Amino acid sequence: MKSLIKALYFTTLIILFIFLVLLVVLGCYSFYKPLHRILENNRFLWEKRVANIELVELDNRPNPDMPKEASMVFPIQECKIKYAYEYNGKHYSSMQIGLNTKKEYNSTFHTELYDKLKEMNTVAVYVNPENPRQSSILKYDLDLKDIGAGIALLIFPLLLGHWIYIGKKHPANYLADKIKTLS
Repeated sequence: MKSLIKALYFTTLIILFIFLVLLVVLGCYSFYKPLHRILENNRFLWEKRVANIELVELDNRPNPDMPKEASMVFPIQECKIKYAYEYNGKHYSSMQIGLNTKKEYNSTFHTELYDKLKEMNTVAVYVNPENPRQSSILKYDLDLKDIGAGIALLIFPLLLGHWIYIGKKHPANYLADKIKTLS
């Protein structure tokens, strides 16, 4: 019976250890993705330039995820912008809002961007000095959900590690051992 209990105890410890390692790996990967986006193309070295806005429009299209009757009641809105800028004496133009192609900006973002830019003539853009054709209105268009997921995934292993550390440092008889008796 004792060997069965020991086997279950060690099996539980191994499963818990694998689970914690998996949480740490997923948490670190969630932090790695935004860091990789910042470091890709040396984005932190991109130079800020003033660009002239040539076109700003809000494109409404039916939402394919909705039933046909409601697809235009809740349309997908996308801000289309075209801007021109000068870098090292050469003229360039672009339509890029951000370079994070995996991030899906919602209609609220596009509506707010359109409302902000429709009356403007110029906008600040960030230009890649190594490839001036590459520019973006947003320098760091990070997905903050990845950072939040990384924090959430790392909290449990850190708390469990702290709990184990405190349990080893202050065992159950810690306070009883501190009591001095006089004989």
